[in-house]
Amino acid sequence: MRSIEQEIKDKKSVAVMFSGGVDSTLLAKLAHDALGKDAIALTVVSPLIDPREIEEAKEIAENIGIEQTLIELNELDDPYFTSNPPDRCYRCRILRNIRVKEWAEERGIRTIADGLNYDDLKDYRPGIKASADVWHPFIELCMGKEEIRERAKALGLKNWNKPGNACFASRFPYNFELNKEKVDLVRKSENFLIEMGFRSVRVRYFPFNLASIETEDIEKALLFRAEIVSALRSFGFSFVALDLEGFQSGKLNRTVTFR
Repeated sequence: MRSIEQEIKDKKSVAVMFSGGVDSTLLAKLAHDALGKDAIALTVVSPLIDPREIEEAKEIAENIGIEQTLIELNELDDPYFTSNPPDRCYRCRILRNIRVKEWAEERGIRTIADGLNYDDLKDYRPGIKASADVWHPFIELCMGKEEIRERAKALGLKNWNKPGNACFASRFPYNFELNKEKVDLVRKSENFLIEMGFRSVRVRYFPFNLASIETEDIEKALLFRAEIVSALRSFGFSFVALDLEGFQSGKLNRTVTFR
């Protein structure tokens, strides 16, 4: 089997859809090493992405040495997306791909690539169907998350063990309408918990202004429940609950009855 480095070199020029997560970081590193100035990292700036993530992505790109371009996109301007249907990610990916393709064509970039990995195929990922024109090298070469983390660690990438993080839209159950105010409330609440020292944490937003907190450190959340409830209530939530099952990425996909 050909190596991923050989596959990248054959593309001549690559734009990597770069979030700063371990998958896209490894791909950006490999692309830069293989193609130099003909590899570019594209980072989407959106109200659905925490500004902290954008700043971290900038720092990582600088450390790699790869040229980075920021592309602004506001998915909350799209009525279909904000209605939050089960195929929300499909719509989001279409909107992003349109912007990225326009940019790549202007720059003469031959290939757009992303960091989707082989393990992503096991979950509900409607966005993959919207990316027929995007190259998924890790899927093509059957590279899963564990192998990607191992390679990232071997290459000295500092975020090799960074927890996965989805956009803020993933905090809302399907068919519960999205808007900027709700997204900002989730962002503010999660940042508060992160500043308290919680590492893997989600604040799910349910109807009736209910915040459901997912964290790996349930005992700590219970210990500081008074402070957490007070803060989230002051931000705008009416009810604050703790999910006793703990943190699990993609948990709301359980509600999808078709795949």
